[in-house]
Amino acid sequence: MRTFGALLVASALGAVVGLHGSAAFAKGKPKKAHDEAAPTASAAEVNKLKAVRLGDPKAGTFKWGMKPEDVEKLVSGQIEKKYQPRIDQNKQDPGKQTRIREEMLREIAAVKKSHTKFEGNKSGWDVSIIGPEFEQNTGEAVIVTKEDIWTRYFFFFEDGLYKMFLAFNKDALEGKTFQDFGKSMEAKYGRAKEVYRDEKIKGGMKHTLDHFEWSAGADRLRLVDRSEFYGVYCLVLVDGEVAHRLDERRKVVNPGVHHGDSLVEAVTAKEDNGRDANDNIIDRLTGKEVRKPGDEDKHGDIVVPSPSKGPSSSSSASTATEPPAATAPGPQKENAKKKASKKSELDGLEL
Repeated sequence: MRTFGALLVASALGAVVGLHGSAAFAKGKPKKAHDEAAPTASAAEVNKLKAVRLGDPKAGTFKWGMKPEDVEKLVSGQIEKKYQPRIDQNKQDPGKQTRIREEMLREIAAVKKSHTKFEGNKSGWDVSIIGPEFEQNTGEAVIVTKEDIWTRYFFFFEDGLYKMFLAFNKDALEGKTFQDFGKSMEAKYGRAKEVYRDEKIKGGMKHTLDHFEWSAGADRLRLVDRSEFYGVYCLVLVDGEVAHRLDERRKVVNPGVHHGDSLVEAVTAKEDNGRDANDNIIDRLTGKEVRKPGDEDKHGDIVVPSPSKGPSSSSSASTATEPPAATAPGPQKENAKKKASKKSELDGLEL
């Protein structure tokens, strides 16, 4: 009878725990945002992003798979069209026309010069606004051009265009928060999926909006926040099928590499010693470390030799660092000693 009663109580408790436990489990592990399919973006608006000139489909279209030289040709033609009205307006001033043409040619040359292949040579691109968008030695490259409302970065994989990264000019943000700017983009492209990330902070976790995301057939469109370090928000349009192939290449070429933003991680990193993790950010980004007080490598105990016989002083510190009065050096030796001491204090510091 006692056994039956115990079983009955255990069964009742199990039912209660089962009900409350499953609810708590569901609350503690919400469905992850990336498990949900991204809504479809407006095809007409996405196509405008591919137009050589925003809002002008007659100006030409950037197409996935285009070679770098073809992209350069389209961009150069658009730059020439941009400068032509100024050239025409100054027909009566040949000197000014020449200066305008020279300005135009410099801009075209800058686009061609920006063509960079990521073949293992680290550069400023690795810690720039596009740092998280590429990896070295995987057949990737970039070309950059400035447009009216954004700077456009063309990304290539195996010499084929597969991604465009559009960094809005600061004045295009109109002082909006990332959440508000995302809502304005939803008014244009349609409802987006909001993707959040969890960040470890002192005393817990912080649930932060990471990006807005849309699908567009085989393409993917994201709005990412780069305002904390660069003051801008960015649209990223990518050929999803090629991006998948590139991800597989990256895993083979750079196994175990964490695909993150080195600058963001350097600034947001937390150290266990309670010290500000950002005080040596430049050192970590450049790979050139200047040690701070307290960072020096630990060595064995340093024994300070006792001075030669002479008058004793009132403190052990004075005895260890000051010579006996009877053997005190002359003024010239004393000055030389001070200079040597000062020099030793500065050893190892880069100014």
